[in-house]
Amino acid sequence: MQQVSLVAAAIFLPLFPLGMLFNAVFKRMRPAWLRALLLLTWPLAGIAVLQASNAIIPAWVTPWALFSAALYGFRAVVIREVGVWTGFLATSAWALLWIALTTGLEPRALVIHALAFSLPLVLLVFMTAELERRYESAYAGIVNGIAQAQPRLAGVFVVTILAVIGSPMFPSFFALLNNVMLAADVQPAAAFGIATVWLLWSWAGIRLLQQLLVGPGTPSPHDDIGRGMTTVYGLSLLLLLFSGLYVSGRML
Repeated sequence: MQQVSLVAAAIFLPLFPLGMLFNAVFKRMRPAWLRALLLLTWPLAGIAVLQASNAIIPAWVTPWALFSAALYGFRAVVIREVGVWTGFLATSAWALLWIALTTGLEPRALVIHALAFSLPLVLLVFMTAELERRYESAYAGIVNGIAQAQPRLAGVFVVTILAVIGSPMFPSFFALLNNVMLAADVQPAAAFGIATVWLLWSWAGIRLLQQLLVGPGTPSPHDDIGRGMTTVYGLSLLLLLFSGLYVSGRML
């Protein structure tokens, strides 16, 4: 029974190669609100399975989780389609939840970590929809030069990517830092592995932004996002920032 629970949890807190299921489902879902709902509920299902089963996590899960997180993070480095990129970042982040669990974090506390990773990705889903609406594509390189053509969209997109990859003061930053601190006490090698995955995310984010922002500019029949929509996205990012500061007291 415990083995069945672990396999089910490994689907929703993706361990390679089971993460391919989420990425396949996520890629086929086109409406932004459905993708956002999937990002919020998928890891919570895995946490619910672990909490209901009280499964004992084997020691070999730690290296498997680190390998999975690093592999999906490295895949994000070479991915150019923003929607696919989002899916790989999600699977990389959720694999790290196993590390927090094996280093003493209670399953209930994992919910905060899962949301810390998922909420910035939800915002990125809606930013991707804005790109697709203007360019009929969100493929970095084919779509380029948005810093000049769509400065407001580009500005919000940059800050969203920073929130996703765990930049300071955002919730994902404190989740990653908490993971490193927990692992450093009992599994120093795992702490180094988490830091390496974090660097992979930064590399992936910088490459994606470079390909989207720089260039001659892809023609678009649509104007930049309006001031009202810019305010909505800006307030969403501020809420993320404040939520990061709030949860920091619970995590650190």
